[in-house]
Amino acid sequence: MKTQITNLTIVLAFTGLLMACNSGDVSQQENHSEEAGQENMVSLTRQQMNAINLKLGKIEKHNISTTVKSNGRTELLPQNKANVSTLVSGLVTNVFVIEGDFVKKGQLLAILEHPDIVNMQQKYLENVNNLEFLEQDYKRKKKLYEEKVGSGKDYQRALAAFNTAESTAIGLRAKLKMLGINIKSVEKGNITSTINIVSPIQGYVRSAKINIGSYVESNNDMFEIVDNSKIHADLLVYEKDIPKIKNGQEVHFNISNIPGRELKGTIFSVGKAYEDEAKAITVHAYIENNEGKIIPGMYVNAHIMVDSITTDVLPEEAIAAEGNKYFIFIKTEEDAHAQEDTHGQN
Repeated sequence: MKTQITNLTIVLAFTGLLMACNSGDVSQQENHSEEAGQENMVSLTRQQMNAINLKLGKIEKHNISTTVKSNGRTELLPQNKANVSTLVSGLVTNVFVIEGDFVKKGQLLAILEHPDIVNMQQKYLENVNNLEFLEQDYKRKKKLYEEKVGSGKDYQRALAAFNTAESTAIGLRAKLKMLGINIKSVEKGNITSTINIVSPIQGYVRSAKINIGSYVESNNDMFEIVDNSKIHADLLVYEKDIPKIKNGQEVHFNISNIPGRELKGTIFSVGKAYEDEAKAITVHAYIENNEGKIIPGMYVNAHIMVDSITTDVLPEEAIAAEGNKYFIFIKTEEDAHAQEDTHGQN
């Protein structure tokens, strides 16, 4: 049995649809330009069809998105990276992490020691003890003043002294708390000469700028911590494509250190100002399922899915290529004629 084959040129190929298996005869068509003016006809036998495992399916409707190409780099939001410093100067007595270590929020990174740490606690204790005396004096003079026995001026002086001491105590207590010193322990007379440096976020130690014996000035960076699980991409979108971009659009990413795998993400913020040199805006997109393999600063290629249309599609394996021409097989109504010809020959 023979089946007529007609050539048909295909411009676009679509992937992702499964072909349903059917028996029957097929034909192949190729679109020629008007100048060609004729169709080329070929034939396949049933044995040839079976030899190439030719199967039939249907052209189906499918949503296809048009895309905007973009590129950029991976980056972290400000709340997902932290520079760790100290509020007081001190000598580094211990370091507990190195670059690349994973740390939890509140984990001990290093210990600093300095006499000023002791002086601050002593001053707080002196103030607290004095505050108790001033409070008693203020209450006594207030009672005398209310009973018309004491002087109003003495009462006002006692009140002012108490308020000043109380304000100083509140300030010192806040400073000690910022340094991570246990206030109740200090009030019991337990004074420490060291403070603990802890991580403000969960993440990886990106850099450690100290070692044992280093003297650290207040507000100098000691560590940098980054949370790569919250990484995103900063993409440049050029002027002509800006009106097409909006929050919530899906993005497909390719990153050099994850070859052969396409990652997905979603736009969560569209910039409102031009990058002067590039004449483009920055678009921010989350990256899903990065599994910790992505670090800040990596180059990315991206396709932003901007429009969706419904059209006829075929799976990629349904398209045959020869040189720069593409063909599909189409079942025609000529099967019956082919069968009649075959029976006549027999």
